[in-house]
Amino acid sequence: MKLTTQKKQDPRAIRSKRVFKEAVVDILIEDSDISKLTVQKIAKRAELNRATFYLHFMDINDLLKQVVYDIFDDLSLKIAPTLQIDNLNNQEQLMTFLDFFYMHRKILAVLFEHPGFKRKFHSMLTDLIVIRRERDFTEKTLSMDILASSVLGIIMWWLKDGIHFSSEYIADQIIELYR
Repeated sequence: MKLTTQKKQDPRAIRSKRVFKEAVVDILIEDSDISKLTVQKIAKRAELNRATFYLHFMDINDLLKQVVYDIFDDLSLKIAPTLQIDNLNNQEQLMTFLDFFYMHRKILAVLFEHPGFKRKFHSMLTDLIVIRRERDFTEKTLSMDILASSVLGIIMWWLKDGIHFSSEYIADQIIELYR
């Protein structure tokens, strides 16, 4: 019998990765032009050196992918409870979901500018809708793509132009829209 043991990651490595991720997010919030990113800028902001950067990431794209994966992992954790709710229009669950966007609005506004991020998020919303519909409905009224696109559009508008509205208000509007 062979035991598989997972190598425990060094706390310093975990901290370094986190600091690099935070640094790139801060830089992108200040200036969303990814083409201006350099390893030197990121390392300087992180107060670490370039060699440490390359210990953890192959390049800037690798770092950006990991930041996006972290966001989708966190988002998946927020979405999972909505799958357990019997009432599709449960405002509290929708508000929890929207609060995630509000908390991360600055970096999400930057990421929504990139088509790949939007496609992945649209796919995630579509999957959520499919799962909810299979469980809750027999009649299919709106196309899942139309529904996912409209929710994506609402969230993108909210983050960009309507941030002064609360998550509660946006949740109410989404619920009213799909009654």
